[in-house]
Amino acid sequence: MTWGAIEPAESSASRLRLDFGLRSAILRFNEWAVPGLGGAFFVRQLSWGCMGLRLVQELQGQSSAARIAEGIEALASWISVRDSEAGVEDDRVQGKRKFAEVSALSFDAVSRGGAYVTVPFRRAATRALPGLGFCHEEARFNALSLTQHGSELAESAMADVDARGRLVDWLEAGTTEIQRVTRTLRKSLLPEFATDSERALVRRQVLAHEGRRTIAGLLHQIPVDELAGEQGRGRFLEGLPDPAMRARLATCFAFEDLRAASLAAAQEVGDAIHGGPLTASSLAVRGGVRACFAALEKEASALGTRLTQDAPAEAAAFCAEQAAGGPLATRVLALCARVPMIFSVFGERIDQGIGYTGKLAADDPYGAAESNEGRQLPIPRPVIRLRRLLNEAGENFADAG
Repeated sequence: MTWGAIEPAESSASRLRLDFGLRSAILRFNEWAVPGLGGAFFVRQLSWGCMGLRLVQELQGQSSAARIAEGIEALASWISVRDSEAGVEDDRVQGKRKFAEVSALSFDAVSRGGAYVTVPFRRAATRALPGLGFCHEEARFNALSLTQHGSELAESAMADVDARGRLVDWLEAGTTEIQRVTRTLRKSLLPEFATDSERALVRRQVLAHEGRRTIAGLLHQIPVDELAGEQGRGRFLEGLPDPAMRARLATCFAFEDLRAASLAAAQEVGDAIHGGPLTASSLAVRGGVRACFAALEKEASALGTRLTQDAPAEAAAFCAEQAAGGPLATRVLALCARVPMIFSVFGERIDQGIGYTGKLAADDPYGAAESNEGRQLPIPRPVIRLRRLLNEAGENFADAG
């Protein structure tokens, strides 16, 4: 299990993303929030995955489907970075730093582990493709097989014969670098050029699930930002007709409140030891630390009362660890021990860990290391991803920004 954070070298804006040992719980609650969505948030993310699974047959075992899909998204990102003189802000593009000075690119150069990015978009699609009906259900990406819908999505992206041929040639060539990019290849790969047929197919598959369709309907009525407040959240939950779904979504929101409070408490401790190590007892008498851990205690107790038998055991253990009754110094030590990259704990002494940084961010198991941070609102990330994906697919939300 990943206990603390991604590697510092992959951190955007010097932030380390913390999961507090709750990674499996985050994944479970993500599925509760929006079933089948995985980490999908834009159309071409799904198309790239289907293209990889489609083209692996033509390459006859030369490479795996996962490597091909990652190669395709890397090529798209490289083209975006190369084409932009002012820099790319789009979080559908990765590898911005790695590709900034690259004038030509080969498939072999980006198909080696870590040569592109640590967390490719393909990884987030492993759950989304079967979840949205583009693949038959399997645990590993390379074991996925396309459904008719998945084949249609891949073929829609590769409809241009010339672009498809150039892409296959690049994949087959291996070490041969591409320098000149045709307009047709660019349009077949870049996220902003997803075709109408791709968008329509993705929209149809997303809305084929009753739960996702219900949430989408509510997002037309309630702007995402309002879900961070008590009134907007209340309207959202009241709008869910199924009691079981309502209870699960309420638990997901409570879990996000807990994560936000945990991050604030860790940030407060981090700020306090910026000048040097402190004991947990000395931290426990500081006003800021006391306030942050009081808020964390409140959220831990609130979530603990909502957890059912099928809820992740990791979440229940964390709530028990931070709920009322335990000495504050013990709770401070317990939280810091969950993020050893940030904090070094020896007995009661808390010092800076090897990955200590001034700014912390909550981890999203599906989040790309170089994606835009944005505001860290206490809203289940799948709800935000669902809105983004549907908006790009043509759902036309009134408050689209």
